Amino acid sequence: MSTPQAAVVGAGLMSFSSGLTPQQQASVKLAALIAERDTRDALDKDLIQDWYSYYKRKLMFYGWDALPASEVHWPGQERPDIVDGALRTIAAIAGSEYATSMGLAMDRLRFARAALAHFEQRTKDTGVFQLLPCLPARNGCIDMVLYQESLARVEVTAGFLYRQRQRLTVKAELVRFNTRLFDQEFRQRVEANLQAVALREIHDLVL
Repeated sequence: MSTPQAAVVGAGLMSFSSGLTPQQQASVKLAALIAERDTRDALDKDLIQDWYSYYKRKLMFYGWDALPASEVHWPGQERPDIVDGALRTIAAIAGSEYATSMGLAMDRLRFARAALAHFEQRTKDTGVFQLLPCLPARNGCIDMVLYQESLARVEVTAGFLYRQRQRLTVKAELVRFNTRLFDQEFRQRVEANLQAVALREIHDLVL
């Protein structure tokens, strides 16, 4: 059984609960990074306006699907100590386990200077950031909350994640990732595609 982990992946902060293998975590990070890179390229070329929708379509191509409402794990009660709006949204979408996992990642990121600087720069570049807490699901799949905030770039200053900020839009959804499908059909090609950028775009954090 693995211990909780986290990583900054481009403009996203991912958290992994215990129970996810290192290979599953690596697959999730690669899929998230290739989807973000493709989305950023399309945005830079003025091919899209809606980051969230395009990013989600890219994830679906690599093996992610939105979960039907009947499969969403609603929390029994809201944690009273969740004061950050992002964590409240995550808990409401998928349950307190996801919020707890992401809360640990956010706490750790605060003291990881290189990872935090990278996360803040990527957010400034794009005007969006994502919080992506992951938990194990049945049949070797992974459930992940796709949480995205869109910010005015003047709001993106050092430490913005931990301060009150004016959010232009907030979107969140629970999705499921078939890691076996990704590993069989995409992983080798994605690894080769990202070989030059993965080392600088992925910053692992130990919780």
